[in-house]
Amino acid sequence: MKHTALFIGLLFMCTQFACEMDHGLAPLPGKLQVEVAFTGTPPEDTQGVYLIVAPEFPPHAINELLQSPNSLPVNQDTVLTEIDLPYGDYEAFGLWWYSKDTRSNLADILTMPFSGITGEPLGFTISPEEPLLQRSLRVNWKYMYRDASLRGTIHFEGDFPENTDVTAIAAYSSEPHSPVHYLVYLKAIDISIESGIKKYDYILPVANGRIGYIAVFWLPENAPLYDIQIVSEYMDPEDSEKIGKLVLSPDEIVENIDLTVNWNDFKRIFQAEDE
Repeated sequence: MKHTALFIGLLFMCTQFACEMDHGLAPLPGKLQVEVAFTGTPPEDTQGVYLIVAPEFPPHAINELLQSPNSLPVNQDTVLTEIDLPYGDYEAFGLWWYSKDTRSNLADILTMPFSGITGEPLGFTISPEEPLLQRSLRVNWKYMYRDASLRGTIHFEGDFPENTDVTAIAAYSSEPHSPVHYLVYLKAIDISIESGIKKYDYILPVANGRIGYIAVFWLPENAPLYDIQIVSEYMDPEDSEKIGKLVLSPDEIVENIDLTVNWNDFKRIFQAEDE
């Protein structure tokens, strides 16, 4: 059950470190300008919205994700924002939403443009021949309204591995099968599970609609960003061989979405993969 998805490591690490760009002392030669068109009304807990740029996607390390120093004004229909950049190729850009009430993570990517042909993020190049690049993004605030929720209990059997760094539960619109999917399909994540507990009662606020995959993830200490493990998946209550799927209506609360993690089983898997 080992998934070598680099973006999952970043998913957790971005909750602990600021993903900002160090401009240094010298001005940077290039610039990305983005015209953002907003539709709807931002959630009341909106702290800010920032332009982000990834030189590589998925990023290999946390400091590869660049972020504009200032938030966009979110009370306007159209906003022009920009970020100074060195010359080079960049594989992705988008907007990151910050809440006043919760720790930010990659479920808070507000928008990121993708190719309709390849399914990969739309990149760009900053060069001496074209130092100023202009792009546009459209944002519909309704996708940030988490008006439904999943609730349940995670039961832990056996002892947590001593080298546990992060244990988390996440919900996706569809089951991820590639690093890109771990971002595109993500609807909610809770990384606050503490080591050593025997059960964890969780609440995952999500936008209404399809939930195609729910899982518990584990990340070891001092591990490379891709060294993530799936330690439990929510299965269909009527067919334990199938992944559990849900469709939530606005304001719906779905309870008893329970999962079990047997650490004794997964310790053997971890050891086998390391041999």
